[in-house]
Amino acid sequence: MKNYYLLSPIAKRWLNRIDWYVLERLTLFYNKKKNNRKKHGNLKSVRKEIDHLLIKLAS
Repeated sequence: MKNYYLLSPIAKRWLNRIDWYVLERLTLFYNKKKNNRKKHGNLKSVRKEIDHLLIKLAS
């Protein structure tokens, strides 16, 4: 997917937005699973846990 869509510099910006959206949704899921009151908190801990599982699209 990355090689197909990385045709222009504008595509890299959109791939960064997709990366951010995926990380945001996983953070919301993680916080709901752990019953945290802050829905958008713990971004660093989520990123640390899933760093080995996900590959950034815009690298």
